[in-house]
Amino acid sequence: MTTGASASTITVTQAHNFKLLMFAVPAVLVVISIFVFGKKVFLSEEKHAEIVAQLEKTWGKHLDKGEETPNQVVVPAPISGQLIKLADVNDETFSSGAAGDGFAIKPTDGRVFAPFDATVKQVFTTRHAVGLVSDDGVALLIHVGIGTVKLKGTGFVSYVENGQRVHKGQELIEFWDPVIKKAGLDDTVIVTVTNAKKLGPITIMKKAGKQVNSGDPVIEVDLTDPKPENDPSALKLTSDPA
Repeated sequence: MTTGASASTITVTQAHNFKLLMFAVPAVLVVISIFVFGKKVFLSEEKHAEIVAQLEKTWGKHLDKGEETPNQVVVPAPISGQLIKLADVNDETFSSGAAGDGFAIKPTDGRVFAPFDATVKQVFTTRHAVGLVSDDGVALLIHVGIGTVKLKGTGFVSYVENGQRVHKGQELIEFWDPVIKKAGLDDTVIVTVTNAKKLGPITIMKKAGKQVNSGDPVIEVDLTDPKPENDPSALKLTSDPA
């Protein structure tokens, strides 16, 4: 098409090409842009889940115990439910002890409370987990559900923030269990002492299968005799927890 063209001089082919350039090409570019943007968002969410999962495995492992500590620190249940052996949790990272020694609970409630006075060191962006450090240097990870990072915080409310001081019995997280189950995920709440390798032996105080209430003592961490790395006798039992 040239300057000065009129309706009578424009051919069918020229009109078609004009419409193609003015409408079709921009539309295609918009579609391509949406696709590229969508792909980037998807990849970023996938990467975010990967980062959170890695943080769960490594958080608190290198923290040392406090300078002035009692002989033992009791870790109560942060939520009510049925006590489960950590080895029976359906997640290899936790069941193998890679994320620390501890226990799990099949919840009968959706409220997670601080098991002791502590400082909040890590609030996960997906609100499904929180990391606490007691004044004695016990680093504790409380993780709600397995694979719940995929929910991206849906169904979870966090009541604390990084650096906040919390007291025993203070509510940390609230979650709506039906959201987890509707997504086909496991709602087991996992509690691990992530820096267990730097502390003394951990004693299981209650048998697996027992019903516990939040605040009931479950494990005891001995701080008088820090154990060497990879000590297989680190986890003790007061009785057979089977």
